Amino acid sequence: MPIVDSQTGEVRVDYSVGELETKAQEMRAWNMISLTAAGSGHTGGTLSIMDIAAALYLKHIRHDPKTPQWPDRDRVFWSAGHKAPALYVALAATGYFDERPLTFHDEAVPGLENIRGLEQTVLLRRLGSSFEGHPNWLKLPGLEFSSGSLGQGLGVAIGSALDAKLRGRDYHVYCIMGDGEQDEGSIWEGVMCAAHYELDNLVGIIDVNRLQIDGLTEDIMKVEPLRQKYEAFGWEVIEIDGHDMGQILEGLRQADAVTGGPALILAHTIKGKCVDFAEDVVGYHGLPPKDGRYGDESLEQALICIGAREQFPPERVDKLLGIAAKYQAYVDRRVAESVPKFSREYWWNSGETMQIAMDATRNGFGLAIAELGADEKVVAHGADITDSIRMDSFYKPDGKNEDPQRKKRFFSMGIAEANMTVVASGLAKEGRTAFIGSYGVFATGRNWDQLRTTVGYNEYNVKIADAHGGISVGPDGATHQALEEISLITCLPNFRMIVPCDALETARATRAIAAIHGPAVVRYAREATPVVTNEETPFEFEVANVIRYRGEQGQFIDAFETTLACDYQSEGEVLAIIACGPMVPEAMRAAWMLKEDYGIETRVVNAHTVKPLDAEAIVSAAGDADVVITAEEHQVGGFGNLVAGAICRAGLGGNVKLDMVGVEDRYGESGQPWELMKVFGLTAEHIADKARKLLDL
Repeated sequence: MPIVDSQTGEVRVDYSVGELETKAQEMRAWNMISLTAAGSGHTGGTLSIMDIAAALYLKHIRHDPKTPQWPDRDRVFWSAGHKAPALYVALAATGYFDERPLTFHDEAVPGLENIRGLEQTVLLRRLGSSFEGHPNWLKLPGLEFSSGSLGQGLGVAIGSALDAKLRGRDYHVYCIMGDGEQDEGSIWEGVMCAAHYELDNLVGIIDVNRLQIDGLTEDIMKVEPLRQKYEAFGWEVIEIDGHDMGQILEGLRQADAVTGGPALILAHTIKGKCVDFAEDVVGYHGLPPKDGRYGDESLEQALICIGAREQFPPERVDKLLGIAAKYQAYVDRRVAESVPKFSREYWWNSGETMQIAMDATRNGFGLAIAELGADEKVVAHGADITDSIRMDSFYKPDGKNEDPQRKKRFFSMGIAEANMTVVASGLAKEGRTAFIGSYGVFATGRNWDQLRTTVGYNEYNVKIADAHGGISVGPDGATHQALEEISLITCLPNFRMIVPCDALETARATRAIAAIHGPAVVRYAREATPVVTNEETPFEFEVANVIRYRGEQGQFIDAFETTLACDYQSEGEVLAIIACGPMVPEAMRAAWMLKEDYGIETRVVNAHTVKPLDAEAIVSAAGDADVVITAEEHQVGGFGNLVAGAICRAGLGGNVKLDMVGVEDRYGESGQPWELMKVFGLTAEHIADKARKLLDL
């Protein structure tokens, strides 16, 4: 069916097969421009799904871009939310954004009021933009739901299809999935459910490009034969070439005509289709062109491969990238305005003194797991982001070459966190120390019941790498930003949890949880954060550190003295900042600012072990100071309430002014990590500003 006017039934536009093929190539070009402008995102899957996206939105489904919520529209659910850039250009090409102004957090951006349609997609993954790293249906017309956590879209599509049956509506529901996504057990629960309820208004579409983050799907977790599996559950299966427009349209027509049960289209595709340097390349699952604008693996080369170089000459590309640059300049001003001001600039490495090194905390985990892998009793598991969280260091102790003996003790579980958790539990039951890990939202959230009932209740020796915690994943957006794990884990009996402050402390924390028996979690970030410890910095599990600012130095770390809390003698500080994780460096910077601007002495408490909490150190700090501020890169109160509880239990609740710095009851969003730290109110400036208000400065 062509795109129609939902009020009159009049055809708005209809495309021939040849025109659709041309449109799909144009959409690929826009996709590559948006990824290059963003500097991040998923090249491979967006290119493999593009022909199907063009066929669906420009030709097949019944919808009206001018009336996005038309009740009788067909619904398309993108369970594979990382393919969002393809979805955005499909919606834009269809006309969903033709009358929609470009905005920053719903506010018009000066000078960009007239940017409409496809040009808006160059704002992919930018702070305040509606085009987040994974779809946010609250921000864009044409989206059916917010996705990004794989394996959930099919269930939502089933619910939508069931509702159509209940209401007697004749719309169709389509669900786009990846073949790697078939690892998730929730997919197969949905497959069974859809067949049971005979949902012949439901069509599943699997992008069978044979690759996922860690490699070939057949090597990570064998999902084939998909046809026979779906047929065994009662689905009618149609196989097509996902790059042949005629076959795509015919496959969709056949799927719609199925009666008595759901239909599945297995679309065989090439990951990175039409861009030679990305085709069938595992590394381009989650990368934009490596060389940026020009070079062998660049936007320029991609446009040539796609055949869109003439349509997008350099001057036009300059204009499009200029839109993104102008938007970013506005964002930079707004972000700067959101940060409290002090007598001078105290930002990281902004001056000639107080210099700091940066390193990704995940590298500390990699260092430790490489050492721990030498123990035959230790096993490790991957969940399809093995390299990203540095779990691959378990079997690549030198960072390059695989150790075959260690590789035998490494188990790739695919995108299946719940199964990974219980399999690790079985190994732990037999005397192993089992490490598992993934993005924090998946490693401690998606599998929370398994952690609670199987790992915790049985006191199994399972260690969880709660990777990419907080907002450090930046442009990926809310679905991948873990802001709840401290609450989720610390309420579980038998669990311990460490939230280290930098890469070196992450290595120490990982060794510490390996040395104790029972369930334990180490939460660490993805991107580079300040390194505020060294080999001489004391570290003991369950014992907090006290950090005191002693005066400006050439190197930031040399300006502070760190002591085990149990060895510290009060110096009469009026302020205590109790922090964990990447908020410890921010607390240290706040102490520097407050001393230099106001002469305030601050006791910084690094409570790296959040369970069991060093209550003695916290009570001591609260008893000595007039004001206590907690700081966490987490939903406010997850850590702060633990601290407040310790203070109140000691009978000090009525004697202390206490406030908290954290994420204020909201989900994350796309943006660069340091941008998000600022707009979420998590920087030293925000801590120090709260302190000066509480101290009436």
